[in-house]
Amino acid sequence: MSHPVHEVVIVGGGLVGGLCALLLAEGGVSVVLLDAAPAPNSEQLAKRDARVWALSPANISLLQRVGVWSQLSRHASYTGMQVCNRDHRGVLEFGQPQRPDMPVLGSMVEPSVLALALQTQLEQHSLIDLQQACRVKQIDDYGSYWQVALASGHILRTQLLIGADGANSLVRRCANIGVQQLDYRQTALTCAIRTERPHQGVARQVFVNGGILAFLPMCELPDQPQTGDWQSVVWSLPTVEAGDWAEADDALLMQGLSAASGYVLGQVTALESRSQFPLRAQQADQYVMQGLALIGDAAHVVHPMAGQGVNLGLLDAAVLVDALLHDRARGLWAHPQTLRRYSARRRLPNSMMMHSLSMLGWLQASDFAPLIWLRGEGMHWVERQPALLDRFNRQASGWPDLSKTRYRQQHPSLSTPLHS
Repeated sequence: MSHPVHEVVIVGGGLVGGLCALLLAEGGVSVVLLDAAPAPNSEQLAKRDARVWALSPANISLLQRVGVWSQLSRHASYTGMQVCNRDHRGVLEFGQPQRPDMPVLGSMVEPSVLALALQTQLEQHSLIDLQQACRVKQIDDYGSYWQVALASGHILRTQLLIGADGANSLVRRCANIGVQQLDYRQTALTCAIRTERPHQGVARQVFVNGGILAFLPMCELPDQPQTGDWQSVVWSLPTVEAGDWAEADDALLMQGLSAASGYVLGQVTALESRSQFPLRAQQADQYVMQGLALIGDAAHVVHPMAGQGVNLGLLDAAVLVDALLHDRARGLWAHPQTLRRYSARRRLPNSMMMHSLSMLGWLQASDFAPLIWLRGEGMHWVERQPALLDRFNRQASGWPDLSKTRYRQQHPSLSTPLHS
């Protein structure tokens, strides 16, 4: 039996793969999108996720462009960010809290909320063939095309295979692309908490001896008053210590979080949705091959400290699609030089981010007294450099990377609040 050769098949229907599909379809490209996860449902919105994704303004603009953002049932924008040591020696502050007239620094969105909004848009697009609860069994390179065998027995062939299937990417493994890993020997403990005082639109990160504790604003559930006192916690700890806290009862964990944060928002008064995940960084040895490209976690994984992981992946998708559509307008598709251009534009910035966050994570998690003093003095110096803080903020916004693509003029006015 002969099989049609598709222009593009994307393996991985999460946020990064979904955005890639929507941007391609917007450019007139038919896409087959394979998602191993079952279709999300609205019942998932009745409870909070343990984690949130901190989306940058540039990536919010991409989600607005493809219609996903308007479908969100809830999100929590933030206009301030505070980074400090537990002893408050060195405090970095970005933006202005509780200033609706100030540009947002980003927005915190629960993965389940994004998944449902993403599915709504994918299902509405006639150029996207979304296949959910779909398991890929084998991937083979036939030179002029890639063949994807599904567990159902169906066979797909494609001129371009895009791997957006996460850190343990099957696409990457079947293509025999190696990966370099750095194990932090730490685990991130996550949960949703309520605090005595509201977060005031500020994302907070506290460096404590041996770990990093983040309090990230969350939006209340629809049937609850919007008091602004719920946040998502990401507490990075040595693996053994994280395991101990994971087994602690709610009362003990709430007290531990309150004390570790220096009671920055008073006592933690409620706790929901615990989870944990190991911390590591990794980088694929190459992002592209003939007729194949890796994006998102399939290509790179970074420390969650700055919330850049998903943002880097979304920028991968935008840069790749921009390059593909540029060549398509000239009658080309997935030319090797085009794919290499994508790799050149993304691999070095991603690598720099990965190594920078790894170094900062090691420095900030250390309990070695001279390093504790050094990081405090370093933060104390940085907080007196407004130009440097502005540069950090600009880079974290994602606009420098997006400015080199066709999507540079599509962002909303940053003076417009993005509160739900």
